[in-house]
Amino acid sequence: MQRHSIYNYYFFGTCLRYLQDAQEGHSIHREGCIFENIDTFLSYLGVIGLPVTERVSRELDNFRTDLSEADKDSFLSKEQAKTLQELMKKIRVTLEAELEGVEAFTTTPKRIDIQKLLDDVPNLFSPKVFNALPEIAQYDLSEGGKCIAFERATAAAFHILRGTEAVLRHFYNSLIRRSRVKSLNWGPIVQDLRKHRKTDKYITLINHLDNIRHSFRNPTAHPESIYDIHEVQDLWGVCADVINRMIKILNTLT
Repeated sequence: MQRHSIYNYYFFGTCLRYLQDAQEGHSIHREGCIFENIDTFLSYLGVIGLPVTERVSRELDNFRTDLSEADKDSFLSKEQAKTLQELMKKIRVTLEAELEGVEAFTTTPKRIDIQKLLDDVPNLFSPKVFNALPEIAQYDLSEGGKCIAFERATAAAFHILRGTEAVLRHFYNSLIRRSRVKSLNWGPIVQDLRKHRKTDKYITLINHLDNIRHSFRNPTAHPESIYDIHEVQDLWGVCADVINRMIKILNTLT
């Protein structure tokens, strides 16, 4: 999968149209004119991923080479304009055929900001929280954000819950230094946290964690739950809350 701005396709189309409509007297080297549009058109064939059209465009590349030798203030001759128009008509036939096999997918608005889901997950948590998370949790939460953006809701739930469990292990290991449980799974960790006197003041957090385990983590890990895009955004909010709380507690201990 490749990521492209929709603007790439729009600008590519303007270059195609400009070159197809080129006329005698058009400036060759002036900014935004013939030479620059040929350069941009050819480069976008690779960027967008159109290898067949790219091969067919070799004659256009040769034409570009010929134009590069023209004076800076020169203009298209009648013969050059005709040659360019014919080249672009030939290229367009292949381009249209190749584009029939290419599909583009766009994200749709969510309750959670799309740009943050894709590129700025740290800002979906309280300040300085994300960088304090274990590396595996950062990975899973970043992947979960992308899955929400692309509406793979159940996949997002797996990543979100796995990331939350990684933070829970980090929280437990940082808080409980001796006589830890052997199984660092969600259930045994929460049960053990309830037994320690020093964790009594965190009972609200512990209850939240146990609810997530019972209501979301277990049904998701053992194939019982399928999420829609609204449910998984709710799950993100629930898990972000407990992650923020755990890191806030750990920060008070340092």
